[in-house]
Amino acid sequence: MKTLLKLLLVVLLVVLVAGVILPDEFDVRRSVRISATPEQIHPYLNDLTLWPLWSPFYGNEVRISVGRPSAGVGANQTWQDDTGSGELRIVQSAPAVGIQYDLHFNGSPQPMQAGFRYRTQGNDTVVIWEMNGKMQIPVVGAYLAMMADVMIGEQFQQGLERLKRVVEQQPSQESERP
Repeated sequence: MKTLLKLLLVVLLVVLVAGVILPDEFDVRRSVRISATPEQIHPYLNDLTLWPLWSPFYGNEVRISVGRPSAGVGANQTWQDDTGSGELRIVQSAPAVGIQYDLHFNGSPQPMQAGFRYRTQGNDTVVIWEMNGKMQIPVVGAYLAMMADVMIGEQFQQGLERLKRVVEQQPSQESERP
């Protein structure tokens, strides 16, 4: 019994020390190739009122409020669900390049940076959704940072696939010409 107790104490100590030593930064990135120009894609990412068309983070249990302005630099939204609350604010926006936004979770003073970048490939555009930041929770933060890609990456990919469907279903300007 004493041996088991000592072993558990050692394991707990290792977990605590590792949690303090391990890096608490994370970086999540996913991409999709869309048959459209950056300028055709940009409105769906730049205008927060259009995010429900493709974003995986909208659901019945999430209460979202979009502020004014709803598009471009300064556009913002807040949300609340069973796990907490947060705020998103667009800080950079360029139709040929993409958007960048800051995320604050549960009133955290330090934002996480996220955004969408566009990379043209022939007649298509690769949209890259990325987020990085620091999990500033003592000991546990390092473990959360290690799992960030698994926790968020699948949702990013799902959102990008939805974005692809929405954008590619829109009539192109060329097909609207007489």
